[in-house]
Amino acid sequence: MTQAIKVREAGAEELDEVENLVKAAYREFQPLMPAAAWNRWMDNISETLRGPEGMVLVAGDQGRIAGAVKFYPDAGQAHQGQWPAGAASIRLLAVSPANRGRGYGRLLTQACLDRARDLSIPTIFLFTGTFMTAARQLYEKLGFQRAPEFDRDPGPIAYRLDLAETSNT
Repeated sequence: MTQAIKVREAGAEELDEVENLVKAAYREFQPLMPAAAWNRWMDNISETLRGPEGMVLVAGDQGRIAGAVKFYPDAGQAHQGQWPAGAASIRLLAVSPANRGRGYGRLLTQACLDRARDLSIPTIFLFTGTFMTAARQLYEKLGFQRAPEFDRDPGPIAYRLDLAETSNT
């Protein structure tokens, strides 16, 4: 990881590039689901990234976007279920396949945690797939814990991080 990596809010003119990156990053999971479910997921990615709620953060260097995430200071705006009031949420963390293993995912997740702390938000939630082992390992290293009471069955599994109990990592 170089010092040149920056995390910033994406501009509206970058959303096509971000959408292509997220879809490319998730393409490895396509064989794991039926075509109809895959197509719904890809449509949901487009709608989520372009939705007015939350903010799209990107990470990159030398003007290139290498990763992205959508951060919701109000988890209720993520349209993913019944998160508790006053919590934040993360969606669609993705790093382009060519840039994996360079710390982009960690930087993007940490940027969301920092923003939540700056806003005095006590807890941040996310969903991930059981098949997303790299993402789950990252979240767990950052202190996220499983929150099975919010799991969807069938579907994604929930994680939470109580920010008051963790320090900046």
